[in-house]
Amino acid sequence: MARSVLQRDINESGKVPFTVSIPAVAMWEYHEPCQHLIRETAKWCESLTQSSSDACLFSDIMQMLPSNALEGCEGYSQKLESTHNIGLCPYASCAHHGRLCDIRKRADFDCSGLPCPDMSTAGKKLKRAGVTSQVYIAHGRYTTEMQTPLLLIECTPELDMGMVEDTHPDHDFYQLFSEPTDVGFRGLARSRTWVIGAHRQRTTCLYDPFQIQSTLSAAFRANVQAQVSDFLVASPSEIQMEASRVSLQRGIPFLSHEPNLAYLLGKGELSTKQGLDSKYMNLYQQHPMSNNNLVYFLGDSAAYCSWSASSQKIPTYRLNSKSGKYWLPAQQRWMTSKERLCSMGFPCVKEVAESMVCRCSAQLTLPGLQTCVGTRCTLRLVASCS
Repeated sequence: MARSVLQRDINESGKVPFTVSIPAVAMWEYHEPCQHLIRETAKWCESLTQSSSDACLFSDIMQMLPSNALEGCEGYSQKLESTHNIGLCPYASCAHHGRLCDIRKRADFDCSGLPCPDMSTAGKKLKRAGVTSQVYIAHGRYTTEMQTPLLLIECTPELDMGMVEDTHPDHDFYQLFSEPTDVGFRGLARSRTWVIGAHRQRTTCLYDPFQIQSTLSAAFRANVQAQVSDFLVASPSEIQMEASRVSLQRGIPFLSHEPNLAYLLGKGELSTKQGLDSKYMNLYQQHPMSNNNLVYFLGDSAAYCSWSASSQKIPTYRLNSKSGKYWLPAQQRWMTSKERLCSMGFPCVKEVAESMVCRCSAQLTLPGLQTCVGTRCTLRLVASCS
């Protein structure tokens, strides 16, 4: 999406004597529910840039390697050695075209959200010893053989950079770190690292990426700082619709005239809510309902204390946040799927949509998209400049 906005803005600026075109040529997404989101995003990008890419949509990145490539390998080092100079499988099943398509795309830019569970505390920080190391190996093998000039890898800050360098021997790397605050989303917590990979033979670094990031972050921090309350955009009817859906799922009678949705919480969620209410009043000497930016994540216990009380940020969206509720004490309800999408910058309200020059569409609140909220949708995008 950012790539498409950038392409449009450069072309409309008249500041360059040529037309920028960066169509996507292939995408990979392992989780089938998230493929719907990717398809819709691709359509939006095409409408914004007034272009068509017909990009392939593949599933498992491991299909790039022969099925027996890692057979009998024990540990990361053996896996890396066994795939050294191994040939890529030429074809894989494409969800977009409904047939086997060639995966060997000569692209200029590869943007990948590679797996982060083995990097994080929740994944026990196994890093290269974890099962997802083979994904990094496959990605490195592909971008090395294709001699992809420019890479952008997104992951958790605990990313094993040594493994990235091992698996991508032909690239030099620049590791940047960011928070949503750096781009105007002060009310959201999600620390990330963005690793730029520049092919040693096919690229030249003209500008310091660290200086560029510093300049942009300073501008955002000075002018845009959206708080938690700014993301609460659901209408009363949308709140009631989501409450009705949860009541049906949980077999609890729906009370259409009850604004406090605590009656729909499960036993564990209610216990967490009550525990955090008490903790907040003890720490801050005020009732939780007085803080419009206060959010509890009810998917954890009260002892874990996943809330925005100290940081003023929505707790990081995690895998279990797909079903876990983000409770708003001041509003006596949880954040809706639409509001969580809004907090991540999706154009699901008129104001955001207009700022991105797109049509505000109900497509962004379909059940398939709600399933993706809070999951690690690891999109891999390969694009070609022309």
